[in-house]
Amino acid sequence: MLIMACLQLQPGVFSLFYHYASGKYSKSRASDMTLFFILGAETAAACLFFCSYLFANLFFFYRFRPETSFFAWVIAGILLALAFMGFFCYYRAGQGTRLFIPRKCAQNLDHAARSVKTRSDAFTLGALSSVCELPFTLPLYIITSVEIMEMSVEFFPSHLLTILYIVIPTIPLFITRWKFQLGYNLADIQKSRVKDKAFTRIILCFSYVAISILFIYFRILA
Repeated sequence: MLIMACLQLQPGVFSLFYHYASGKYSKSRASDMTLFFILGAETAAACLFFCSYLFANLFFFYRFRPETSFFAWVIAGILLALAFMGFFCYYRAGQGTRLFIPRKCAQNLDHAARSVKTRSDAFTLGALSSVCELPFTLPLYIITSVEIMEMSVEFFPSHLLTILYIVIPTIPLFITRWKFQLGYNLADIQKSRVKDKAFTRIILCFSYVAISILFIYFRILA
């Protein structure tokens, strides 16, 4: 959940979208369209989680134990690789906040943010921005699905955990929306993102390493 809340691609696209929408539409309409962006992001997160949950469920259905198999070591290795990438590759070199995605993809997202005219456009942009960060989020969806599958057998409120995990990615979007409504502009938000670069790198690296170690210890070696 901490990693999902710290990822920057979706908040960055949302900031651009809100900036452009505020310049073209009334304050109330721009605010309304941002809610559909957030709804699109939430829908994409829910779909990705439930697809991952079904994937994990297939292993349990055939009585294959993913947490004690080679699959677990693969996931742990991917998480360690993401820890390295999160620290060294998540941000591109330079003073700004350019992220790991290809420049062509970044240009297309910027163009899409400029071109939003309807609620459905805002919804689609929100969903698309979720998909673009899959290299960093898909392993998290899978490992969370496996863990929740384990918890569902016990008394732990796994349904509550599922809801929290799906809702968490929208918190940075609501915070950004709140800042715009308080009078912050895109430059102010960009300065804040630049200031938080080092913190974001450390959190991503530490969190991926911690999850990998805990997953190996409690699900493979225990």
